[in-house]
Amino acid sequence: MARTLDSLESGTPVYAGETRIGSVRAAYTEGSSRAVELLVIHHDARDEEVAIAASDVESVDDAGVHLMGMSADDYRNVPRFDAARFPTMKQLT
Repeated sequence: MARTLDSLESGTPVYAGETRIGSVRAAYTEGSSRAVELLVIHHDARDEEVAIAASDVESVDDAGVHLMGMSADDYRNVPRFDAARFPTMKQLT
């Protein structure tokens, strides 16, 4: 079954290579669009929500979301999610 970013459920695992780095908390879009622009992910190692651009998603399948980076280190310094930084975005999921 094909999976899309706008159909992701909270808790969907997120992977960098073979390593699970966290889980999806929400997907955001700009304005009235249905195209996902940003994923909010609970980053397990940092124990906080972070913002990942949808363009950094390589694929989505039954196992979860697979990011382009092949190592958890590639996502060590992604920005913490702060909704106030994205005033024109709305949560899809």
